[in-house]
Amino acid sequence: MTTVLWDWNGTLLEDTELSVSLLNDSLVQYGYPTVTVEEYRKVFGFPIRKYYEALGVTDEDFDPMAVMWADGYAEGWHDCELQHQAAETVRRFREAGLKQVIISASKLEVLKAQVAAYPALDGMFDDILGLNDIYAHSKVQLGLDYLHQSGIDPKDCVFLGDTTHDAEVAAAIGCRCILVSGGHQADEVLRSAGVEVASSLRHAAEMMGIA
Repeated sequence: MTTVLWDWNGTLLEDTELSVSLLNDSLVQYGYPTVTVEEYRKVFGFPIRKYYEALGVTDEDFDPMAVMWADGYAEGWHDCELQHQAAETVRRFREAGLKQVIISASKLEVLKAQVAAYPALDGMFDDILGLNDIYAHSKVQLGLDYLHQSGIDPKDCVFLGDTTHDAEVAAAIGCRCILVSGGHQADEVLRSAGVEVASSLRHAAEMMGIA
């Protein structure tokens, strides 16, 4: 049975516009030029500090700006909707008998609260994996530990994400990766990862043989 490893932010949750809005609030606060969603998608990446540097943010300003962003996100994510076709796709996967697991760098308690806030996702996921504290393992370690403990062969997994970092995580885990357009990175950035790129979640399902 195929296991789908889902990224959360930008892949299932449409939080790109919120992220850009909060970023611009902090850029204005600290005297930097704002960015459009298109500009953001071209520079966004991991580690987060690196893409702030690409926007000209100094080391001195990074920490308070990151805290400002995080505080704003904690208040604002409630207004975010699921990505287009997200509910339909997870339901289709569930009906096809696929195991579904969310792997996110978000704090576990926050992640579970977010997923629970969307009734369409109720009962769709076999497991939800997030970081337990600021010193916890990476997404890579979360994935490796989960597959080891559950006895799942990485070759039977597909990682669905929206950033090149997700492709890196999938490679480290040893599973197939499909990146989906419309999240936090532009298509040309996604294609640079050298993995399959789907135009939508429905397209990703089709690439997996789920009609």
